[in-house]
Amino acid sequence: MEHLQLRITSIRQETAESKTFVVEEINKRNIEYKAGQFVTLLVTLNNKEIRRSYSISSTPGVDNDFFFTIKRIENGELSRFLFDELKVGDIIISLPPSGRFIIEKPESEVAVFIAAGSGITPVFSLIKHLLHNFPRTKVLLINQNHSEKNSIFRNDLFLLKEKFKLNFSLTEIFSQPEDYKKPSQRLNNNLLERILLQHITNSSVKFYLCGPESFMRMAQFTLKVMKYSQDFIRRENFFATAPPPPLMTDKTPHRVTIYYHNKKYNIEVAYPQNILEVALKHHIQLPFSCRGGRCSTCTARCTSGSVKMTINDVLTPTDLQEGLILTCVSYPETDLELTFTPAGMEEKIL
Repeated sequence: MEHLQLRITSIRQETAESKTFVVEEINKRNIEYKAGQFVTLLVTLNNKEIRRSYSISSTPGVDNDFFFTIKRIENGELSRFLFDELKVGDIIISLPPSGRFIIEKPESEVAVFIAAGSGITPVFSLIKHLLHNFPRTKVLLINQNHSEKNSIFRNDLFLLKEKFKLNFSLTEIFSQPEDYKKPSQRLNNNLLERILLQHITNSSVKFYLCGPESFMRMAQFTLKVMKYSQDFIRRENFFATAPPPPLMTDKTPHRVTIYYHNKKYNIEVAYPQNILEVALKHHIQLPFSCRGGRCSTCTARCTSGSVKMTINDVLTPTDLQEGLILTCVSYPETDLELTFTPAGMEEKIL
């Protein structure tokens, strides 16, 4: 996967702890991406490469510039470095945009976004995409934050609400509101159900969740209780830790044939090592980011054989039916053949 060299052209302070970085490819080449995707930055700190994914907040066809947003995490080594040290003119290295938290075209008459904190970042991109390109789709955003000043893109969302009065509804929830007239509350099962019953009268609806893990679990549980199919719920995860390997009795090595960047590689993978882990040890530079099965950067298509995945919070049932797997949490059950592209799927090239 060819790396991008991105030059920072401007920096916007969104909140006290979040910044948007406007970048361009150093050779002025167009950066192809889809609303809702992310970039994976490759930064060397203390002689160690660190990879972190940050959501793209711009929207192709809507925004002239390409930009992503970073929230400073107090115990986040890389976010602190990027937030505090990056300046206009600096060049950063990135993998091409990727991610499956996207909307090619609306699959429902109503799109409901449930976000918390910096979870608004990919949601903001997707909302702009829908409002500008699909005027028949109604959009509802339920946005949880600590306070008004901590709400990323708040002014931009108000502008969208004014421009798309008939299509866009915004419900703000603050745990510590600055406006004393507003209630202090957090989104919970009962509140979420009340909001949805108030706003949704059409059964053709799809949900998009982004925020802390506990927040998304609460929302997903509420939707399940309200009898919404899990097939119509998509979620985007920001944080992931490598899960332990699944329980498997077969520990014999399996042959894995990989077609990547016009080359063919053969490796043997045996439990408890996963496919990505072994490929990297053989110096096959497959794409990856979170290594926790939650970002989709490492997606491949399994054209022959089968794997067992420890976790999957990103691939849909349709993706799985089409043979897509996450190599960072996949363990061969048989001999395999895998194909890749920068976007995750590639026709086999011999």
